[in-house]
Formats: sequence, C-alpha cells, structure tokens
Amino acid sequence: MKKMIVALDVKDRARAMQLVEMLSPYADIFKVGPILFLTEGPALIRDIKQRGDEVFLDLKFHDIPQTVKRSVESAAQLGVYSLTVHSAGGEVMMREAALVPNRPRIWAVTVLTSQAADPVVVRERALLAKKCGLDGVISSPHEIEIIKKACGNDFGVITPGIRLESDDKHDQKRIATPGAAIRAGANFIVVGRPVIEAPDPVEAAKRITEEIEKASN
Repeated sequence: MKKMIVALDVKDRARAMQLVEMLSPYADIFKVGPILFLTEGPALIRDIKQRGDEVFLDLKFHDIPQTVKRSVESAAQLGVYSLTVHSAGGEVMMREAALVPNRPRIWAVTVLTSQAADPVVVRERALLAKKCGLDGVISSPHEIEIIKKACGNDFGVITPGIRLESDDKHDQKRIATPGAAIRAGANFIVVGRPVIEAPDPVEAAKRITEEIEKASN
C-alpha cells in the first residue's frame, strides 16, 4: 500500500469525496476524523469504500472496555481498514479491542502531536499496545526510532505531524518532513492541511509522494 494517508479534515461529503477522487493516485487510505464523521456518518465510509479506497477511522476510542469493544465491532461492520484507540485507556480496554473477531487494524494513540511528550512515556505506551495485541501506534516522527527499537520492525508506527520544509507548523509541536519520517521507519505518514489546504492539492500530494519514494530507496 502507499505510505501516505490523507486526512480528510473537512466538514462535508462533497469536499471529502472531491479530495478522495483527486488524491487517490497518491493515497490508498483516507482518514475520517470526528468532525467529518459526525457530519456525514457511516454513509461516507461506504462511499469511500465503493470507490475502492480504504478508510482510517480516527475517533480515538477511550472508554470502558465493553464500550470500546462494541465500538470496534461496529467499525468492523463498516469495513474500515483501521481505527484508533487511546493508549491511556489502559491494558484491559486495549485487550478487549484487540480480541474482536475480524476486526480492523487497531493503532493506539500514544501522545497527541500537539503536546510535548516524554519519550519514556511514549515507549511504555507502545510496548503496552504491542503486549495487548494491537497492530501499531500513532506517534510523532520524533519517537519512531525509539518505538521500533523497543517493539521491533513488525510493529507499525503511523506518523502525523508531517510538514514539507516550506509548510506552516500550525498547532503541531513534534513534526518532521515526509522523508525524515520514512527514513526513521514510519510505516505510514498522515498528511492533512499541507495537502488539502494547498493551492493545488494534487501537486502537494505529488511532492510528498516523490519525497517518500526518494527516502524509501
């Protein structure tokens, strides 16, 4: 699969589907977060999948174990490729999520990239997520190497906070370029505003793809 996930951080179906159509040559997976999901609901997930693309449902489930388990079951019925839980929910919650039959890939959020993070805390949360049977974690580019060293190369690291050298940092504190993230070992990078708010989203996606390919060689 392509290593770039495009975050559909928009408010309506029309713009979301326009972006999917434009950017699908550069991304197989599109992230749907709470704002878009609350506006458009499960129907949007089905629309994206009908095009042959995959959905990363980023709702960061963090609740009592049974509620999270049932949420994962519902997401599985929608056919999403992956979803997020928050590692701060604890071991029992993550184990219950991991035990759902035929579930999507589950990635645990370590620390939001808008916040400062202690690498020791990130490492501990990643190790706990692996112990619980999850597929990987969401973590800033700065912690990729720490996580891979602790958890092994087969444990996924999905990296937001990606910016080209010329991009505005916005509210992200722990960022890196696409190339730096891939060289550090990221399995996927998540890119939102640098692409979807660019004057030419296709050109922005193309530039990021070229940087990813260069870093992968």
